[in-house]
Amino acid sequence: MSFVVKIVTSQHFISSIIIIAFGIIATVIIEHGYRIYLKKTNNTVQMNAIVRSTFRLIKTTAWLIALLAVLEVNNIRITSIIAGVGVAGAVFGMAMQDVFKDVLMGMHIINDKSFKVGDVIKIDGDEGIVTLFTLQTTQYTSINTGDHVTICNRNISKVAVSSGIYDINIGLRYDEDPDHVKEVFTGCAKKIKAIKGIRNAEYLAVQNFEASSVIYRIRYWCKPKDKWVMRRAAMGVLQKCIIESGLEIPYNQLDVHVVDSQGN
Repeated sequence: MSFVVKIVTSQHFISSIIIIAFGIIATVIIEHGYRIYLKKTNNTVQMNAIVRSTFRLIKTTAWLIALLAVLEVNNIRITSIIAGVGVAGAVFGMAMQDVFKDVLMGMHIINDKSFKVGDVIKIDGDEGIVTLFTLQTTQYTSINTGDHVTICNRNISKVAVSSGIYDINIGLRYDEDPDHVKEVFTGCAKKIKAIKGIRNAEYLAVQNFEASSVIYRIRYWCKPKDKWVMRRAAMGVLQKCIIESGLEIPYNQLDVHVVDSQGN
């Protein structure tokens, strides 16, 4: 009994109890702060997951510090332990650096609200519907090829959410009457707008002058995931308009100068 009393009343034991008490208090404060944060914010599920992981990391760190402090006050040398943990941490960090980059980029995407599941994004020259997003990877289905693509978040340097605005450029002969072209393509845009799935369409006049043609443009709006179906439908309407109106799409022209042996 005296042995137990001696241990309980020893300075090492009392210091250990105080440190553990501080650890418990710190944990309670962290948990309370986490609940207050959730009540005062209206974050997405992904953002709440990040916050929860952050608070768990803080709690783990607090208890790790408390454990090392208890070992120290009980005359257990922690220098070698810290050194071993440091070496192991360095090796682990080198092995996991790509994962850390993925997670950091994933947090950046969530924080900036760059895109979400269901959005159609343009990335690395491709365009697709986001089907899954995690802190490490982004998965999308390409609307160009139908492929299911998984990309590490660290490789996402530039991404854009598709607006659903698409253009059709038409090259016509230089001698076509601009007023006649406007009349034909304005009517054609109205027919394209009537296609189910296309929200709007309009004629945007002359866009450029090429070597053998004048470039006109018709713009239409549709859901990005339907862009190819809608484009084919719009091109069909446009082809009929061009044929019925008598407008001509020119062939490429090349001027050839023939010089005889005498330079004539």
